[in-house]
Amino acid sequence: MTRLIQRTELETYYYTPVHCPFCGVRVMGADPSDETRITACPHTLFIAHDTGFEYRSARLDHNLHLDGLSESEIEARWHEDARGIDGFTDTVCLPDAIKVAAYAPAPSAYGSYYGFAPEN
Repeated sequence: MTRLIQRTELETYYYTPVHCPFCGVRVMGADPSDETRITACPHTLFIAHDTGFEYRSARLDHNLHLDGLSESEIEARWHEDARGIDGFTDTVCLPDAIKVAAYAPAPSAYGSYYGFAPEN
């Protein structure tokens, strides 16, 4: 039986660079000259923020039944969840999937979310 994605939260050190737990690739801020650059390894399911997805893998789209939907339809799906994109990505159901949720402190209340899973 496959369970929901495992979750860990970064609150104090929310700015810590996030690395894939399976291969060690730094997925956000991978380029020291451009800290906003995204580098997705084969294990990366998604990189998202409260405002939307930065990266979605085909495995994520298939797992959350997003295949063939337009970007506006996908956005409507995660807006339907009362917890927004954070809650929507909590519904991923892949073996040994891991999610890192990083929250900037109040008054920001801004979150970033990174999902990973071993390759099949």
